[in-house]
Amino acid sequence: MSDKLTKEPSVFIQFAGQGVKYMEDLRRMYTTCPDIRPFIHASIAEIKAQASLYDDSQTHFFTKGLDVDVWIEKPETTPELSYLLSSPLSHPLISLTQMASYMSALTEGIDQDRLLAQTHSATGFSTGIVAAILVSMGLPYDDLCRMAIKVQAMFFWQGVRCQESMLTFGVNPKLVTELYHSVEGSPSCMASITNLTRSKLETAIHSFSGNGNCNIYPAYELFPGRWIVSGLPDDLSVLNQYLKKEEAQATWRYIPSTIGAHSPFLAHAYETSPRDAKRLGLSFNGKDMKIPVLSNDKGEDLRALDDIIDEVMRAYFLCPAIWRKQISPILPPTKIRYVLDFGPGTGVASLTENHSASSGIQVVRCSIPLGRKKLMEEIRPQLGL
Repeated sequence: MSDKLTKEPSVFIQFAGQGVKYMEDLRRMYTTCPDIRPFIHASIAEIKAQASLYDDSQTHFFTKGLDVDVWIEKPETTPELSYLLSSPLSHPLISLTQMASYMSALTEGIDQDRLLAQTHSATGFSTGIVAAILVSMGLPYDDLCRMAIKVQAMFFWQGVRCQESMLTFGVNPKLVTELYHSVEGSPSCMASITNLTRSKLETAIHSFSGNGNCNIYPAYELFPGRWIVSGLPDDLSVLNQYLKKEEAQATWRYIPSTIGAHSPFLAHAYETSPRDAKRLGLSFNGKDMKIPVLSNDKGEDLRALDDIIDEVMRAYFLCPAIWRKQISPILPPTKIRYVLDFGPGTGVASLTENHSASSGIQVVRCSIPLGRKKLMEEIRPQLGL
């Protein structure tokens, strides 16, 4: 190994769990990184193959199809945002986008063995945890492609099961594209609340959930005083109005999600998705992971667990998550110098910057051109990657 390598790992890797403009990221990688195109095409083909096995005649999840390859090459044919951000679409396609982001860095010359030798640990926001697990295995490129394609199949079914879960509550939420850029966004099953302490959030939620007619759950603690909550759209609307009257300092914005993740709303998905993964022959073993991957809910090293897929799904479907626990290795004091964020989008990178502002860490947005340039031209030679 190069003598430029530092004695202690100085890199942390992370993936997002959502990215509103993920199709733009995917299209950009397809255009600028020709070597990643075979992986993208094979992944799309696998997603379509799984879709052919699903009867959508009753649920109508895929009314505008899955012609992702056409959408990439002909942007004007891309469906509206509300369709792309529905769970059955976003689950497999965001997974594809984030893995294409990471793997395109390998095709451009990053040495994966050297990168992992320099990486302390990794994590992923919400569903992004699976991409972190794949990376942690350090598979040869062709094997990584095959495993990632199998993961696309799993995420196709996971997206379907999550949306089916909402149907068990009598709702099949539809986002309104035109409202996304409004102050509060399009009504959905999740919302971000800022400037609210934990005790005041719990008091507000209890005032609705206590009578059993309205259930809202804290889903993600992003930062002290900043939360994501899950609930049925009508219930969240009522909570929003309550906060405007009782907690005027709080700000509200809907998360563009058609499901209530990290809450009991996805119990059906937790019952069915592990079986889907088993049917597809997908499993992860801690002994195959070369670096720690920190779990959503507790920030624990997933390598110590027996059934990693079941644990990951339990945490995503049912359990509230805490971001600071997932990124605990970069909180001061720390010897980590770089966070490599492979997206999609830049929202989670900004969230991590808020937590690490006093540590001197650089958060590098590797899914966008400026961040990729920094990775390849500055960080790669510094670390001998």
